[in-house]
Amino acid sequence: MPEDRIARRKSSVLAVTVFVCGWAVMSLEILGGRILTPFFGSDIYVWGSVISVFLLSLAIGYFLGGKLSRRLAGRWHLSAVILGAAVCLAVLPLLHQKVNGAIFDLWVADSQAGERWACLVAATVLFLIPTTLLGMVSPYAVRLAATEVSSVGERAGVLYAISTVGSVLGCLMTSFYLILWFHVNTIFLLTGGLLVVVALVFAVLYPTSAEREKGLAE
Repeated sequence: MPEDRIARRKSSVLAVTVFVCGWAVMSLEILGGRILTPFFGSDIYVWGSVISVFLLSLAIGYFLGGKLSRRLAGRWHLSAVILGAAVCLAVLPLLHQKVNGAIFDLWVADSQAGERWACLVAATVLFLIPTTLLGMVSPYAVRLAATEVSSVGERAGVLYAISTVGSVLGCLMTSFYLILWFHVNTIFLLTGGLLVVVALVFAVLYPTSAEREKGLAE
């Protein structure tokens, strides 16, 4: 039936979207520690800073995504969020050394405490915005996937599970292979390019309201 085909297409497009965005989050987190290390060392506070910033960014993204999806729950809005994250990743190769160097020069004194806080500030400046945007994707996807109140919990569980699987694979692939095969800046650009593709595919393939209404009519 046309309705079933449209529903399967909708579910598939949403699943691919949250999977890739989940991948991008953890890939970015692994790379985050990599680009901070040359300036701030490899002590535990570097990873503490990265993890804290990512958790905070995701919390903000979940909140904003949930709020905005009530008013702007459309395929173009979600595509714009993903494209925004892609742009942030694409400019990171141009910025991260300059940002790290400037913050190191301004914040780091002889004390260890100054280095810790400088690392946290650098992680916030570099990763807060792209990770917040990526965090907005899953709540948007849940809103688009939900067709009735009784199915919201199930749809949310499935999409967050798919996103988490994407994060696991993004973490493993980046740390085990990609970081050995490519320069960090190349991985940023590849990940940003992948997000651009996903955003465009989502905008084109996600069923429009007219298609869904036509499917229901048939």
